[in-house]
Amino acid sequence: MTDLDLPDLPPALAARPRDEKRGLPIPVVNMHDGAVDFVTINGTVALRLALGRRCSLCDEPLAGPAAFLGGPKSAESGYYSDPPMHEACAQAALMLCPHIARPHARRASERRLIEDASIPVGFTEEKPEEWVMVIASGYIVGSTPAESGGLVPLFLVPDRIRERRFGYQDGVLTETAAA
Repeated sequence: MTDLDLPDLPPALAARPRDEKRGLPIPVVNMHDGAVDFVTINGTVALRLALGRRCSLCDEPLAGPAAFLGGPKSAESGYYSDPPMHEACAQAALMLCPHIARPHARRASERRLIEDASIPVGFTEEKPEEWVMVIASGYIVGSTPAESGGLVPLFLVPDRIRERRFGYQDGVLTETAAA
């Protein structure tokens, strides 16, 4: 296992099992029948956690507001494909997730997706230039059609408390002033 120094992680996230290759904590929604897939979300687990008001990264209760990460389109519409999490866990994801933290990182190719991965109809691989963390007092759990048939979870955030914006400055993801 890679020995990463991650002193600022929330304790419950720091206690998660670590990916042997990268040393990163494995979010609970990225576990698929014992296999780890950082590219896809386990929809069944995401629904269970969201309905039980638990963080999708650390699996601890969401006792207060929930955080959602996405691009400006998600922030504008209020619809998210990534389930709710603690604000501190979302902050950690902004630093640790290579797809988010690195401006030129791209999602893994389809050959790396788990066999039964479901992708929402209309999902785009286009990476946003800005990431928006919305902090909400509540959320609604729903679903949307998947490209391969069936449904995938969708989370609607109607009751925002505030938002935080992050953009790439000199190759580093940095918090910017809220719009």
